[in-house]
Amino acid sequence: TRSFHVTGVQTCALPIFHARAPIAVGDEVELRVDATRRADTMRNHTVTHLLHRAIRIVTGPDAKQRGSLVHPDYLRFDYPLDRSLTREERDAVEAEVRRAIREDMTVVAEEMSMAEAVMAGADAFFDEKYGEKVRTIRMEDYSHELCGGTHCRATGQVGSFVITAERSIGSGLRRIEALSGSAADDYLREQVRIIEASIEGLGAQSAAQLPTKISALQAELREAKRKAKQVGGGVDLAALVASAVKGSDGCPVILATIEADDMEGLKAVAKGLRKRLGAGVLALVRPSDAVEIFVSVEGTDGGPDAGKIAAAGAAAIGGRGGGRPALGQGRGAEGAEPHAAIEAMAGLLRSEEHTSELQSRETI
Repeated sequence: TRSFHVTGVQTCALPIFHARAPIAVGDEVELRVDATRRADTMRNHTVTHLLHRAIRIVTGPDAKQRGSLVHPDYLRFDYPLDRSLTREERDAVEAEVRRAIREDMTVVAEEMSMAEAVMAGADAFFDEKYGEKVRTIRMEDYSHELCGGTHCRATGQVGSFVITAERSIGSGLRRIEALSGSAADDYLREQVRIIEASIEGLGAQSAAQLPTKISALQAELREAKRKAKQVGGGVDLAALVASAVKGSDGCPVILATIEADDMEGLKAVAKGLRKRLGAGVLALVRPSDAVEIFVSVEGTDGGPDAGKIAAAGAAAIGGRGGGRPALGQGRGAEGAEPHAAIEAMAGLLRSEEHTSELQSRETI
Protein backbone atom coordinates (compact mmCIF):
# COMPACT_ATOMS: atom_id res chain seq x y z
CA THR A 1 0.00 0.00 0.00
CA ARG A 2 1.36 3.39 -0.99
CA SER A 3 0.16 6.84 -0.03
CA PHE A 4 0.64 10.14 -1.83
CA HIS A 5 -0.49 13.75 -1.61
CA VAL A 6 -2.54 15.37 -4.36
CA THR A 7 -0.92 18.75 -5.00
CA GLY A 8 -3.38 20.12 -7.56
CA VAL A 9 -6.50 19.39 -9.58
CA GLN A 10 -7.53 20.64 -13.01
CA THR A 11 -10.78 19.92 -14.81
CA CYS A 12 -10.97 19.50 -18.57
CA ALA A 13 -13.33 16.81 -19.85
CA LEU A 14 -12.45 14.83 -16.73
CA PRO A 15 -10.65 15.81 -13.51
CA ILE A 16 -6.84 15.68 -13.77
CA PHE A 17 -5.00 15.07 -10.50
CA HIS A 18 -1.40 16.15 -9.88
CA ALA A 19 0.41 13.95 -7.40
CA ARG A 20 3.97 13.36 -6.24
CA ALA A 21 4.12 9.55 -6.23
CA PRO A 22 4.77 6.62 -8.56
CA ILE A 23 1.36 5.97 -10.11
CA ALA A 24 0.33 4.37 -13.37
CA VAL A 25 -2.76 4.06 -15.55
CA GLY A 26 -4.91 1.23 -14.25
CA ASP A 27 -3.87 1.58 -10.60
CA GLU A 28 -6.76 1.55 -8.15
CA VAL A 29 -6.61 4.38 -5.64
CA GLU A 30 -8.66 5.50 -2.66
CA LEU A 31 -9.03 9.25 -2.38
CA ARG A 32 -9.31 10.79 1.08
CA VAL A 33 -9.89 14.44 1.84
CA ASP A 34 -7.76 16.01 4.60
CA ALA A 35 -10.70 16.94 6.83
CA THR A 36 -8.86 19.57 8.90
CA ARG A 37 -7.37 21.31 5.88
CA ARG A 38 -10.72 21.19 4.07
CA ALA A 39 -12.59 22.69 7.04
CA ASP A 40 -10.07 25.55 7.37
CA THR A 41 -10.35 26.25 3.65
CA MET A 42 -14.15 26.27 3.88
CA ARG A 43 -14.10 28.80 6.72
CA ASN A 44 -11.72 31.11 4.91
CA HIS A 45 -13.74 30.88 1.69
CA THR A 46 -17.08 31.57 3.32
CA VAL A 47 -15.70 34.49 5.32
CA THR A 48 -14.16 35.93 2.13
CA HIS A 49 -17.71 36.34 0.78
CA LEU A 50 -18.78 37.96 4.07
CA LEU A 51 -15.76 40.31 3.92
CA HIS A 52 -16.65 41.27 0.36
CA ARG A 53 -20.11 42.35 1.48
CA ALA A 54 -18.83 44.09 4.64
CA ILE A 55 -16.25 46.15 2.69
CA ARG A 56 -18.98 47.46 0.38
CA ILE A 57 -21.27 48.23 3.31
CA VAL A 58 -18.56 50.27 5.05
CA THR A 59 -16.74 51.97 2.14
CA GLY A 60 -19.33 51.98 -0.65
CA PRO A 61 -20.61 49.79 -3.51
CA ASP A 62 -17.57 50.35 -5.75
CA ALA A 63 -15.28 48.31 -3.48
CA LYS A 64 -15.84 45.10 -5.43
CA GLN A 65 -13.45 42.17 -5.33
CA ARG A 66 -10.44 42.50 -7.62
CA GLY A 67 -8.67 39.36 -6.47
CA SER A 68 -8.51 36.92 -3.58
CA LEU A 69 -6.57 34.00 -2.17
CA VAL A 70 -8.24 31.34 -0.04
CA HIS A 71 -5.65 29.30 1.85
CA PRO A 72 -6.21 26.88 4.73
CA ASP A 73 -4.06 29.11 6.98
CA TYR A 74 -5.31 32.57 5.98
CA LEU A 75 -7.21 34.59 3.40
CA ARG A 76 -6.35 37.56 1.22
CA PHE A 77 -8.79 40.00 -0.38
CA ASP A 78 -8.03 42.75 -2.93
CA TYR A 79 -10.39 45.62 -3.66
CA PRO A 80 -10.30 49.10 -5.26
CA LEU A 81 -9.90 52.09 -2.93
CA ASP A 82 -7.62 55.10 -3.28
CA ARG A 83 -6.78 55.34 0.43
CA SER A 84 -6.19 53.17 3.45
CA LEU A 85 -9.05 52.24 5.76
CA THR A 86 -9.35 54.43 8.82
CA ARG A 87 -9.12 52.72 12.19
CA GLU A 88 -12.88 53.21 12.56
CA GLU A 89 -13.59 51.68 9.13
CA ARG A 90 -11.39 48.68 9.81
CA ASP A 91 -13.14 48.10 13.12
CA ALA A 92 -16.51 48.48 11.40
CA VAL A 93 -15.60 45.89 8.73
CA GLU A 94 -14.51 43.39 11.40
CA ALA A 95 -17.65 44.05 13.42
CA GLU A 96 -19.90 43.57 10.38
CA VAL A 97 -18.24 40.27 9.42
CA ARG A 98 -18.52 38.99 12.99
CA ARG A 99 -22.17 40.01 13.12
CA ALA A 100 -22.83 38.06 9.92
CA ILE A 101 -21.06 35.04 11.41
CA ARG A 102 -23.21 35.20 14.56
CA GLU A 103 -26.36 35.36 12.40
CA ASP A 104 -25.51 31.77 11.37
CA MET A 105 -26.98 32.31 7.91
CA THR A 106 -27.55 29.23 5.78
CA VAL A 107 -25.10 28.85 2.91
CA VAL A 108 -26.71 27.41 -0.23
CA ALA A 109 -24.88 26.28 -3.37
CA GLU A 110 -26.92 26.12 -6.58
CA GLU A 111 -26.17 25.49 -10.25
CA MET A 112 -27.94 27.53 -12.93
CA SER A 113 -27.34 29.16 -16.27
CA MET A 114 -25.27 32.31 -16.45
CA ALA A 115 -28.31 34.29 -17.57
CA GLU A 116 -30.32 33.02 -14.58
CA ALA A 117 -27.49 33.91 -12.21
CA VAL A 118 -27.29 37.46 -13.54
CA MET A 119 -31.08 37.81 -13.34
CA ALA A 120 -30.94 36.61 -9.74
CA GLY A 121 -28.45 39.37 -8.90
CA ALA A 122 -25.42 37.16 -8.29
CA ASP A 123 -22.10 39.02 -8.22
CA ALA A 124 -19.90 37.98 -11.14
CA PHE A 125 -16.31 39.01 -11.73
CA PHE A 126 -16.06 39.72 -15.42
CA ASP A 127 -12.29 39.28 -15.58
CA GLU A 128 -12.97 35.58 -15.01
CA LYS A 129 -14.30 33.09 -17.57
CA TYR A 130 -17.61 31.34 -16.96
CA GLY A 131 -19.36 28.60 -18.84
CA GLU A 132 -23.05 28.34 -19.68
CA LYS A 133 -23.67 26.54 -16.39
CA VAL A 134 -22.44 28.32 -13.28
CA ARG A 135 -22.49 27.66 -9.56
CA THR A 136 -23.65 30.30 -7.11
CA ILE A 137 -23.24 30.63 -3.36
CA ARG A 138 -26.07 32.38 -1.53
CA MET A 139 -25.99 33.40 2.12
CA GLU A 140 -29.66 34.24 2.57
CA ASP A 141 -30.26 37.86 1.58
CA TYR A 142 -26.75 38.94 2.61
CA SER A 143 -24.48 37.66 -0.17
CA HIS A 144 -24.96 36.02 -3.57
CA GLU A 145 -21.88 35.32 -5.74
CA LEU A 146 -20.75 33.08 -8.57
CA CYS A 147 -18.34 30.64 -6.97
CA GLY A 148 -17.11 27.10 -7.52
CA GLY A 149 -15.28 26.63 -4.23
CA THR A 150 -15.93 24.76 -1.01
CA HIS A 151 -17.97 26.48 1.71
CA CYS A 152 -19.40 26.07 5.19
CA ARG A 153 -23.03 24.92 5.59
CA ALA A 154 -23.77 28.09 7.58
CA THR A 155 -21.85 31.26 8.40
CA GLY A 156 -21.71 30.33 12.08
CA GLN A 157 -19.20 27.59 11.23
CA VAL A 158 -16.62 30.27 10.47
CA GLY A 159 -16.28 30.92 14.21
CA SER A 160 -13.82 33.77 14.62
CA PHE A 161 -12.53 36.48 12.29
CA VAL A 162 -9.77 39.08 12.55
CA ILE A 163 -8.05 41.40 10.08
CA THR A 164 -4.26 41.15 10.45
CA ALA A 165 -3.14 43.60 7.75
CA GLU A 166 -4.46 46.22 5.33
CA ARG A 167 -2.13 47.81 2.79
CA SER A 168 -1.68 49.21 -0.70
CA ILE A 169 -0.65 46.86 -3.52
CA GLY A 170 -0.76 49.44 -6.31
CA SER A 171 -2.40 52.65 -7.41
CA GLY A 172 -6.01 52.62 -6.20
CA LEU A 173 -5.81 49.01 -5.02
CA ARG A 174 -5.81 47.74 -1.42
CA ARG A 175 -5.28 44.31 0.14
CA ILE A 176 -6.72 42.88 3.35
CA GLU A 177 -5.17 39.83 5.01
CA ALA A 178 -7.23 38.04 7.64
CA LEU A 179 -7.69 34.88 9.68
CA SER A 180 -10.73 32.84 10.64
CA GLY A 181 -11.61 29.93 12.92
CA SER A 182 -8.94 28.61 15.28
CA ALA A 183 -6.21 30.58 13.48
CA ALA A 184 -8.02 33.81 14.41
CA ASP A 185 -8.40 32.56 18.00
CA ASP A 186 -4.67 31.77 18.20
CA TYR A 187 -3.76 35.19 16.79
CA LEU A 188 -5.97 37.08 19.24
CA ARG A 189 -4.70 34.95 22.14
CA GLU A 190 -1.12 35.87 21.21
CA GLN A 191 -2.03 39.56 21.09
CA VAL A 192 -3.45 39.27 24.60
CA ARG A 193 -0.23 37.60 25.80
CA ILE A 194 1.82 40.45 24.31
CA ILE A 195 -0.37 43.04 26.03
CA GLU A 196 -0.15 41.20 29.34
CA ALA A 197 3.65 41.03 29.06
CA SER A 198 3.72 44.76 28.29
CA ILE A 199 1.54 45.52 31.31
CA GLU A 200 3.90 43.58 33.56
CA GLY A 201 7.07 44.98 31.98
CA LEU A 202 5.92 48.60 32.27
CA GLY A 203 4.49 48.19 35.75
CA ALA A 204 0.99 49.19 34.64
CA GLN A 205 -2.19 48.15 36.40
CA SER A 206 -4.16 47.54 33.20
CA ALA A 207 -3.95 47.77 29.41
CA ALA A 208 -5.66 51.16 29.58
CA GLN A 209 -2.54 52.57 31.29
CA LEU A 210 -0.14 51.40 28.56
CA PRO A 211 -0.37 54.52 26.33
CA THR A 212 0.37 56.76 29.34
CA LYS A 213 3.28 54.56 30.45
CA ILE A 214 4.75 54.48 26.96
CA SER A 215 4.42 58.26 26.57
CA ALA A 216 6.21 58.75 29.90
CA LEU A 217 9.05 56.45 28.85
CA GLN A 218 9.40 58.25 25.52
CA ALA A 219 9.61 61.58 27.34
CA GLU A 220 12.28 60.16 29.68
CA LEU A 221 14.27 58.88 26.71
CA ARG A 222 14.12 62.24 24.95
CA GLU A 223 15.32 63.98 28.11
CA ALA A 224 18.12 61.46 28.59
CA LYS A 225 19.28 61.99 25.01
CA ARG A 226 19.16 65.77 25.47
CA LYS A 227 21.27 65.58 28.63
CA ALA A 228 23.68 63.14 26.99
CA LYS A 229 24.24 65.57 24.14
CA GLN A 230 24.80 68.41 26.60
CA VAL A 231 27.56 66.50 28.38
CA GLY A 232 29.13 64.99 25.28
CA GLY A 233 26.83 62.22 24.15
CA GLY A 234 28.20 59.61 26.52
CA VAL A 235 31.81 60.09 25.31
CA ASP A 236 34.54 59.96 28.00
CA LEU A 237 35.49 63.63 27.77
CA ALA A 238 38.01 63.42 30.60
CA ALA A 239 39.95 60.65 28.84
CA LEU A 240 40.02 62.62 25.60
CA VAL A 241 41.29 65.75 27.33
CA ALA A 242 43.96 63.66 29.08
CA SER A 243 45.08 62.32 25.68
CA ALA A 244 45.66 65.81 24.22
CA VAL A 245 49.19 66.60 23.01
CA LYS A 246 50.88 69.98 23.27
CA GLY A 247 51.67 72.02 20.20
CA SER A 248 54.82 74.10 19.82
CA ASP A 249 52.88 77.10 21.11
CA GLY A 250 51.82 75.15 24.21
CA CYS A 251 48.19 74.81 23.16
CA PRO A 252 46.65 71.32 23.38
CA VAL A 253 45.52 69.40 20.28
CA ILE A 254 42.92 66.62 20.16
CA LEU A 255 42.29 64.55 17.04
CA ALA A 256 39.67 61.84 17.57
CA THR A 257 37.09 59.63 15.91
CA ILE A 258 33.76 60.08 17.72
CA GLU A 259 30.70 57.82 17.52
CA ALA A 260 27.90 60.42 17.40
CA ASP A 261 24.36 60.18 16.01
CA ASP A 262 24.81 63.13 13.67
CA MET A 263 26.74 66.38 13.14
CA GLU A 264 24.81 68.03 15.97
CA GLY A 265 25.98 65.25 18.27
CA LEU A 266 29.57 65.79 17.11
CA LYS A 267 29.27 69.51 17.86
CA ALA A 268 27.89 68.68 21.31
CA VAL A 269 30.99 66.57 22.04
CA ALA A 270 33.19 69.44 20.83
CA LYS A 271 31.35 71.84 23.11
CA GLY A 272 31.87 69.56 26.11
CA LEU A 273 35.57 69.16 25.27
CA ARG A 274 36.03 72.89 24.85
CA LYS A 275 34.70 73.55 28.34
CA ARG A 276 37.27 71.15 29.80
CA LEU A 277 40.15 71.90 27.46
CA GLY A 278 40.07 75.66 27.13
CA ALA A 279 42.23 76.99 24.31
CA GLY A 280 43.49 74.55 21.71
CA VAL A 281 42.66 72.59 18.57
CA LEU A 282 39.80 70.10 18.29
CA ALA A 283 39.60 68.01 15.12
CA LEU A 284 36.77 65.46 15.38
CA VAL A 285 35.60 62.90 12.84
CA ARG A 286 32.26 61.07 12.84
CA PRO A 287 32.19 57.71 11.03
CA SER A 288 29.09 57.17 8.86
CA ASP A 289 28.18 56.33 5.26
CA ALA A 290 29.66 59.75 4.43
CA VAL A 291 32.27 60.69 7.08
CA GLU A 292 31.74 64.10 8.74
CA ILE A 293 34.43 66.41 10.15
CA PHE A 294 34.23 69.22 12.72
CA VAL A 295 37.22 71.41 13.63
CA SER A 296 37.37 74.11 16.31
CA VAL A 297 40.39 76.35 17.07
CA GLU A 298 40.54 78.78 20.02
CA GLY A 299 43.27 80.83 21.69
CA THR A 300 46.03 80.14 19.19
CA ASP A 301 46.99 83.53 17.73
CA GLY A 302 48.47 83.02 14.31
CA GLY A 303 48.11 79.28 14.73
CA PRO A 304 46.27 76.65 12.69
CA ASP A 305 43.26 77.55 10.54
CA ALA A 306 40.21 75.39 11.32
CA GLY A 307 38.79 75.76 7.80
CA LYS A 308 42.05 74.60 6.20
CA ILE A 309 42.30 71.64 8.59
CA ALA A 310 38.73 70.55 7.76
CA ALA A 311 39.41 70.97 4.03
CA ALA A 312 42.52 68.79 4.24
CA GLY A 313 40.67 66.04 6.10
CA ALA A 314 37.72 66.07 3.70
CA ALA A 315 39.96 66.07 0.60
CA ALA A 316 41.73 62.94 1.89
CA ILE A 317 38.43 61.05 1.86
CA GLY A 318 37.14 62.30 -1.48
CA GLY A 319 34.98 65.11 -0.15
CA ARG A 320 35.00 68.84 0.45
CA GLY A 321 35.41 71.05 3.50
CA GLY A 322 36.32 74.52 4.66
CA GLY A 323 35.28 77.28 7.01
CA ARG A 324 36.71 80.11 9.05
CA PRO A 325 39.95 80.19 11.09
CA ALA A 326 37.99 79.35 14.25
CA LEU A 327 35.48 76.81 12.87
CA GLY A 328 35.61 74.34 10.01
CA GLN A 329 33.48 71.47 8.70
CA GLY A 330 33.82 68.82 6.02
CA ARG A 331 32.21 65.75 4.54
CA GLY A 332 33.76 62.77 2.76
CA ALA A 333 32.63 60.58 -0.10
CA GLU A 334 30.35 57.59 0.51
CA GLY A 335 32.22 54.64 2.00
CA ALA A 336 35.42 56.55 2.84
CA GLU A 337 37.59 55.57 5.82
CA PRO A 338 37.54 58.07 8.72
CA HIS A 339 41.14 57.25 9.71
CA ALA A 340 42.39 58.76 6.44
CA ALA A 341 40.83 62.11 7.39
CA ILE A 342 42.48 62.02 10.82
CA GLU A 343 45.90 61.31 9.28
CA ALA A 344 45.51 64.11 6.74
CA MET A 345 44.61 66.67 9.41
CA ALA A 346 47.48 65.48 11.61
CA GLY A 347 49.83 65.79 8.63
CA LEU A 348 48.74 69.37 8.00
CA LEU A 349 49.30 70.32 11.64
CA ARG A 350 52.74 68.69 11.58
CA SER A 351 53.67 70.50 8.40
CA GLU A 352 52.82 73.78 10.07
CA GLU A 353 55.16 72.73 12.88
CA HIS A 354 52.39 72.97 15.38
CA THR A 355 53.45 69.66 16.94
CA SER A 356 55.45 66.58 16.04
CA GLU A 357 53.63 64.29 18.46
CA LEU A 358 50.21 64.20 16.85
CA GLN A 359 48.36 60.90 16.73
CA SER A 360 44.69 60.08 16.40
CA ARG A 361 42.57 58.93 19.32
CA GLU A 362 39.47 56.81 18.68
CA THR A 363 36.59 56.72 21.11
CA ILE A 364 33.02 55.43 21.33
